[in-house]
Amino acid sequence: MAPTRRRKEDKMRLLPNISIRRFAKADLTQFAEWVRPQLPASALNLAVITDTHDRTAFSRTYYGPNGYWHVQEQHWLAGELPVSWRIHLGDLVDGSEPAFMTMWRLRNIAADFKADDLPFVIAKGNHDDNDKYAEKNRRFAGSFHPWVFNDTVFRPMTQQVGGPAVTRHGLSFFDAGTVRVIVLNTSDVPVRWVGGRRNYDLKKTLAVTAEQLQELSDALAGAGRRDVLIMAHAPAMVRSGKPGLKFNGRPLHELLRAFNAKLTGRVECGTDPDFGGSARFDFSQTSGKIIAYLAGHWHTEEDYRVNGLHYSLLNCSALMGRLHGLTTNYNRKWNRLINTPSEYAGYIVSIDQEARMLREFGYGAASPLRQFRY
Repeated sequence: MAPTRRRKEDKMRLLPNISIRRFAKADLTQFAEWVRPQLPASALNLAVITDTHDRTAFSRTYYGPNGYWHVQEQHWLAGELPVSWRIHLGDLVDGSEPAFMTMWRLRNIAADFKADDLPFVIAKGNHDDNDKYAEKNRRFAGSFHPWVFNDTVFRPMTQQVGGPAVTRHGLSFFDAGTVRVIVLNTSDVPVRWVGGRRNYDLKKTLAVTAEQLQELSDALAGAGRRDVLIMAHAPAMVRSGKPGLKFNGRPLHELLRAFNAKLTGRVECGTDPDFGGSARFDFSQTSGKIIAYLAGHWHTEEDYRVNGLHYSLLNCSALMGRLHGLTTNYNRKWNRLINTPSEYAGYIVSIDQEARMLREFGYGAASPLRQFRY
């Protein structure tokens, strides 16, 4: 079991010098002072950010290099609170620039997470393979090979002391007290090049394979008496009850339902040559429940239940100015402006294991507090 570690209690922790903007430091200092008294000593506290969409091209209204600044600001905030893990739920980069530029941005963000010994988990997002840039080219050139994200992100995750377990398909998990946190890879897409063109556009193909569902089944069964928080870039289901993934959203959702019901059996994924198959499960020896499924991707905040499972969507860190055509209605209402606290968005997710309460404290363009019993 990976130990729960608190930065203020660890005298030996290596703390790098983090340079953040003056207005951000003032805003996050105020946020930390407000949140700190509300975090029980026994709680598991996670610093969570999602959808930074970092890129070199500067814009005052939509995405840009401030995605990297938001990661650094999350890093600074994690040092001001009793945070045990830093988490990024994907779309680290926008993937809209030539491969060498996007790769540079991706490596910079990964380096920030590796800069001290606070453990971290990063989920893969649908923009992180640079397919947005490849879509502009007739031959779909510029997409990353799988080794880029594997070597830049997944491998350093596995090398951490006290870090998460990481599976072959990019699922990761760790334990803290009576909670197991499982972070899924919703860009689990088999990659092949056919005639110089990749077989799938990963930006448009959210999916989990049957093999990852088997890995999830094993991780859930291994939770024992622990409750389980599920996290991922994209939710398995949307509010209407339809799948949130192109492949295997419904089987993923049903596997989580089976865990809550303590069932034994098999979940079927159809016959697609890349995503078909089945996953066996036996949850008869477990006694925990699914706390919630936290995700980003949709650039909004929302909470809903599907078949009793709580889905909680977190807003994007990336700047979405009110007048930009692709800005979501949620972010348009925030009237997000560069060089103000509304430019960014992030969360301290706190699991109070004694009170069985999930709290999401938001800063920037995020709700100050959402809380739910589980």
